[in-house]
Amino acid sequence: MKIADSEKVKQICDGVWHDRAAILAMRGVLSDEAALARAVYWRLRKAGHQPGESIEDCAPFLRELVRQYRDEAAQRDAGS
Repeated sequence: MKIADSEKVKQICDGVWHDRAAILAMRGVLSDEAALARAVYWRLRKAGHQPGESIEDCAPFLRELVRQYRDEAAQRDAGS
């Protein structure tokens, strides 16, 4: 993955993180993590990327997005 592509994936993941409340509210039967990953996938597609060809290049960004979500969920659950 080129640096420009890597930066675009990071921007998309950051955007998904920013929009996570709306994404999770409309997740349907998907798990929270799957809904976030789906949002990244579709935003990549909309940006003209073919993530299926190099999804392993996106993995570090997806792992970070899921880690952030799990950390936030754990803090929310601990505060309840």
